Amino acid sequence: MNWLYLALNLGSIAIPLAFSFDKRILFYKNWPSLFPAILITATFFLVWDFWFTAIGIWRFNPEFVMGVHIVNLPIEEWLFFLFIPYACVFIHESLKHYFTKTPFANHGKIIALVLGVACLLVGMLYIDRMYTTVTFSMLGIFLLIAAKIFDNELLARFFLTYLFSVIPFAIVNGVLTGMPILIYNNAENLAFRVGTIPLEDFFYSMLMLLINISLFEFLRRKKQVSHL
Repeated sequence: MNWLYLALNLGSIAIPLAFSFDKRILFYKNWPSLFPAILITATFFLVWDFWFTAIGIWRFNPEFVMGVHIVNLPIEEWLFFLFIPYACVFIHESLKHYFTKTPFANHGKIIALVLGVACLLVGMLYIDRMYTTVTFSMLGIFLLIAAKIFDNELLARFFLTYLFSVIPFAIVNGVLTGMPILIYNNAENLAFRVGTIPLEDFFYSMLMLLINISLFEFLRRKKQVSHL
């Protein structure tokens, strides 16, 4: 089953890519802003991934990858940081057609601030657990930056997107951790799992989504201003 991780990646992007040309969404028109955002974010997470793999925070099960590696990461992991963000930003844009009024639209900043401070506290409390402290600390920092830069509406839409992305995330990550394709060193995390998924993965996913959407929205707004 060395094709399994690749199949997860392809399955994750298949529907979003197919519906990118839907006349109601016209998602493909956002590609000039989307692809740079994905590439910048992927670079950040790939460096993180290289580091954590090198020091044994996690490792990849050779039974479920094709064996093609770039540096110390399977090619499927590189595709993960391209395909999953594409699917998540597609969800972000699609939700605008179903929620013209964003729930908790007036509270985006306060949610980001409270969650950001809470994440920083967790990061400091578990500084002896590398995956825990890095994930929560980075998320805390980026949430506080986002609360400073973005308005309530955008932040509220981000949190709404995250809530909707949790279900497909749980399916994909459930397979990744359940087979397992990705094997964690539990000495470096809280050793608390939701099913087979480490708790930290939910916040890692939020961080990845936050950076992608923040860059995407920044680049899109910059492009719109330049056309005025």
